[in-house]
Amino acid sequence: MRRISIIYCVLLLFVSKAHCSTVFMQITKNLQEKAEIVLLLGTEQDNYWDKFLSTLKRDLGYSGYFFVEDARFVEDPEVFKAKYITPITLQGIKTSQGIKVVLEDNLDEKILFEKHYSPGSNPSYFAHTVNDEIVFQLTGRQGIARSRILFVSNSTGKYELYAVDYDGENLKQITSTDYMVHYPRWLSYPQEILYISYEGGWPKLVKMNLKNGEKRTLLSEPGLNACASPSIDTGEIAVVLSKSGRPDVYVIDFDGKIKRQITSSNSTDASPTFSPDGATIAFVSDRYGSPQIYTTTKDGHRLKRISFISGYATSPAYSPDGNYIAYVFQKGGYGVAIYEVSTEETRIVGEGLGSEDISWASDSRHIIYTDIRSKASSLVILNIITGEKRILKTGKTNSFTPSWSKDK
Repeated sequence: MRRISIIYCVLLLFVSKAHCSTVFMQITKNLQEKAEIVLLLGTEQDNYWDKFLSTLKRDLGYSGYFFVEDARFVEDPEVFKAKYITPITLQGIKTSQGIKVVLEDNLDEKILFEKHYSPGSNPSYFAHTVNDEIVFQLTGRQGIARSRILFVSNSTGKYELYAVDYDGENLKQITSTDYMVHYPRWLSYPQEILYISYEGGWPKLVKMNLKNGEKRTLLSEPGLNACASPSIDTGEIAVVLSKSGRPDVYVIDFDGKIKRQITSSNSTDASPTFSPDGATIAFVSDRYGSPQIYTTTKDGHRLKRISFISGYATSPAYSPDGNYIAYVFQKGGYGVAIYEVSTEETRIVGEGLGSEDISWASDSRHIIYTDIRSKASSLVILNIITGEKRILKTGKTNSFTPSWSKDK
């Protein structure tokens, strides 16, 4: 009897989640439109809850799934919600243990999300957590509010690495060196990163532990050691080495041991990016004249060109769900195109953006790129569904080569 009850509870849990996702997709027309929402917080208004409410309002808006019509403190959220005709209401109800967050579909009077929380000491991180759990419950996709972005800036007069929250908060300088550093990539969030170090005058691939500051050189081959792209699933890193006399794509393990050479041609092959499952690599090559995007298996077989919309394409990046490859194309100015892997179709999501150095958020809905149009380059976040853009406030001039964390 106990076994039957457990099975029933598990089935009920999955049915509940599926139902919530279906209802929300109906409200947002299959996630293509934003759902209007009101936030009603039934707690005392103080600095902590002010920060929580303003951050949650911003997070829900930044997610791309919601339009926040109003956010306010009320004495009784359940009573006050009747004043609104929005499809969704989020209520924060004070309890003896903390706060209960309830997300309700007002049209069908159905609960989409409900959870009790014990608020932590950081109201912003608490709001990020609530946002991410709501997004995951409703869409099955990772929320991005707790993610961080690596980038390079030379605002101090030297090229240094920085990290910042996805909303521009908590900026932190990571390196302080007498030599140039470049091309940071998350290896494991939030602990390890990869980057290119020019210590000694030539590029080397370095792994750094952000917890203790420990650094280790993974690759120091003659010539280039550049453009690292890790595959967490397979424990491999695609890199560009020029030890043969020309830039080619290689695969190494997480300890820096070269496992195999992927490309070998009388051309320049660069900017590799692993698919999430580690089975495929997209890269740039000028083997037939101009730089274009190609894919190949991680063993170097089944070479295929995927970019045809312009005479110049670069900076490919696989989406975390594996469905898309974003890349930069040049047609007058620099824009962003999205190649859909299953249909082999390409759509342009932005022209004249001045875009370089693409990186995806974990929701496979947002990308970040470097905008080089102005004198001081900036980092811009683009929603590939709605086309909305926002400049990431890094507090630094000349910010570039971003890398968005993919896991928590």
